[in-house]
Amino acid sequence: MSRKTVTTISVILLVILVGLFWLFMESQASIYQAEDEAIAIIEADYPVDQVNEFYWVTFDETYFSTEFIDTDGVHRYAIISQEGGDTDYYTYDEIISEPQAKELTLSDLGEAEIIQARLGKMEMNPVWEVTLRNTNGTLTYYYLNASDGTWIQTIENI
Repeated sequence: MSRKTVTTISVILLVILVGLFWLFMESQASIYQAEDEAIAIIEADYPVDQVNEFYWVTFDETYFSTEFIDTDGVHRYAIISQEGGDTDYYTYDEIISEPQAKELTLSDLGEAEIIQARLGKMEMNPVWEVTLRNTNGTLTYYYLNASDGTWIQTIENI
């Protein structure tokens, strides 16, 4: 190949790579904006020292949830309704943690790969939605009451 051909191919690949990177960043912009807005809402009640997790989940409504540490060193969860910004706060003593929710799910369902767990509210109660990939490749959504870890419902074979 001539030097001109290699340069042309390199430039085309670079343009494609930059375009794909830009597209990815644009697709992530809404989640970053939602996280920033959620933190701003939380900081009206608790000064946030560190955000550990951010969750975005939709049941009957859309909820943004965070696991954070306030400036007093207290680990908290905040669940914020997208409609109206109503916010509920929980400490680690009041609801089960994400690892506990995953552990309870695996103990109930057996072998499966956990894809993610997200915190939200269902019928005004805090709920963990745990998404699993089954050994046959189907998805299962397993819902746990975040207050006590009891099973709420399972949606299987998706």
